[in-house]
Amino acid sequence: MIKTLNKHIKWRRDKEKILICDCKRLIDLKMPFEFENTLRKIWRGVNPEDLNNDEKLLFLDFKKLKFLANLEIRQITIKEFLRAMEILDNELEVRVRDNKFLLKKFKEFPKFFIGIFLDNELIGIICGFPRDDYFLISELAVDSRFQERGFGKMLVKYFEKVVKKDYNRINVGAQDKVIGFYKNLGYKQLLFIQYKKGDYSLDSFRNINILKNNDCNNMIMLECEISRLDLNFLDRLRKKYPKAYFQYIFTKEL
Repeated sequence: MIKTLNKHIKWRRDKEKILICDCKRLIDLKMPFEFENTLRKIWRGVNPEDLNNDEKLLFLDFKKLKFLANLEIRQITIKEFLRAMEILDNELEVRVRDNKFLLKKFKEFPKFFIGIFLDNELIGIICGFPRDDYFLISELAVDSRFQERGFGKMLVKYFEKVVKKDYNRINVGAQDKVIGFYKNLGYKQLLFIQYKKGDYSLDSFRNINILKNNDCNNMIMLECEISRLDLNFLDRLRKKYPKAYFQYIFTKEL
C-alpha cells in the first residue's frame, strides 16, 4: 500500500530547519534539512518497501505520530462520478466535454475512469475513451490542495498500464500551462489545427509540416510535426489565423 502525508500535515523550509505542522491536532515539529529528501518521498507517496533503512526510521516515526495516510489509485464507482466532475469543474480552466457526455462514456468504458484517493477521499481523476486509431486521455485533474506532489504523474502512469492491455497508442490535448507535463512523461509533441472549411486552405499553413489531414463535418483537422514546444509561436498563429483553433497535442506508443 502506498503511503503519504495525510491532508492535515503541512511543511515548509525555514532558515535553519524544516517546519512540520499537524494542523488538525496543532502539533508542531522541527526537522534537520538532512531529512528533506526522505520527507519529499513520503509527501509524494511511497511504498515503504522501497525505502532504505535510514529512510524507514523517519517513516516509522511519522507512522507513530499518525502523520500518514493511504494513497490508492483505482477505478471510480458511479457514486464517485459526481465528485470527479466537481474536481474537473474546480481545477480546469476550460471544460471541453460536459458531465452528460462523460457520464455516457463512463457507462460505456467504466474501467477507463480512474481516481486517486487519499484515505478514501477522491482527490484526482483521469479518464478517457477509444477513438479510431488511438486512445484519448479526455480529462485529467488533481484537487488544488494536493497539486505539485506528483499525483497527476501517478495517475497517467497507472492509466497507461490499463490502456496498454487493449490499445497501443495514447493521444492527449493539453492546456497551454501544462504542456511540459506530458513532454516530461515521454510523450511526443504535435501541433493540432482545426478550422471550418472555407475559412482557410492547406496553403495557408504551407510553412508547417502537416502529417495528417482529416475532413469531418465541414471541419478540417490537421496534425502537424513540430521540433519544440513554444507558446509564443502558438500565440502568433492564433493572432494570424483567428478563425482557427490551435493546440499542442501529445502522443505516446505503448
